[in-house]
Amino acid sequence: MKKFLPVIGVLTYFLFFVSCQDNKSDPSGSDYLDIYDFVETKDFNRIAIPEKITYCGEQEECLWAGQNIDAGKVIVGNDGNNLYVTVISDEGFQSGTEQVKIDVVTSLPSSRPPAGQFPYKVDVEENETQVTVQIPLSDLVEPGDECTNNQFYVLVHADVIADNSGETAWGGCDDGTGNAWWYYIDYTTQCCQCWCSFGNDYQNPDEKCCLNMWFGGTMFTFWSNKYSFAEMKDQEYNLSLIVNALECAPQDTDGNITDPAATKVGEVFIKAYEGDDGKPYVDIKYVLEDKYAASSIQLDLYIGADRVPQHDLENKVIITDEKHMIFQHEMVAGETTFEFKGLPWLSHDESDETFISLHAAIGDCPMPSLQNPVY
Repeated sequence: MKKFLPVIGVLTYFLFFVSCQDNKSDPSGSDYLDIYDFVETKDFNRIAIPEKITYCGEQEECLWAGQNIDAGKVIVGNDGNNLYVTVISDEGFQSGTEQVKIDVVTSLPSSRPPAGQFPYKVDVEENETQVTVQIPLSDLVEPGDECTNNQFYVLVHADVIADNSGETAWGGCDDGTGNAWWYYIDYTTQCCQCWCSFGNDYQNPDEKCCLNMWFGGTMFTFWSNKYSFAEMKDQEYNLSLIVNALECAPQDTDGNITDPAATKVGEVFIKAYEGDDGKPYVDIKYVLEDKYAASSIQLDLYIGADRVPQHDLENKVIITDEKHMIFQHEMVAGETTFEFKGLPWLSHDESDETFISLHAAIGDCPMPSLQNPVY
């Protein structure tokens, strides 16, 4: 019997549970975690780590100090939820507060705008040479218009060091109009096509299996489904892969979608059986709709003796061991079906019950790291 080699050790925090973008934002709550490691600074409190961002579109622009000193560059980009502005000053920023001020408008000003009135202001820590500011697209467009090519004029003002002297800088390669010098950035957002799906057991709905997690300012609904080996043995059982669920029960028991925000993108088939060695195993087969054949697809699943494995909230990691395992597969172009075969049925010694969480990231999603890419 072919056995999939599991990943055992310390993995990126909740790996696939919280790897994709979605559409519901509210960063409140004590369990709120964010991959961007936000730092609070005044009214606008989000500074992002650019290495953690998966852009749908981005462009590089100039950073001019003192009107004609090339002081660095500005990078503007977006993902499905946010606009990002990265200001890179080659010699760093002046000491003080609110060294970077940003506004995003749809009409170009006829003269230099007052930077002190810009709504997005951040402090830059001493000795830093760059900062990335995250601006929610929900601040800029009407609900539902995030996945549209929206044209904006991005106005960036920065207090920088250039030629060993403190200077005022503006981001952009295009000259603004009027008597005073300034620059601006013309940026059009790019739409991200990303479907972050989770396996929902519609045949046996259980509120206890429904879990919510905050990630990147977004709440995700996913399911950690419980199964008894005695009940599942030698039967094929199917679940739905659902995206954008707002309800714990997005389907009725016949599989019909009842959550108006949810969409079905595929199915998963589970078959438990006893191996030649007398131990319990399970095969798990993903079948995605053919329309996603041209998309990038990564499959992730958790099998464990507990609904949620042990985790380190401070360091954002999930800990796996012989009772809690994660399995992954990156599908090749054109592939919409894949089966994990010979996975162990993981239970506590006194029980035959295991928990299975299923995930498929489709399209331009921030994919979880492949911890074991060979299957």
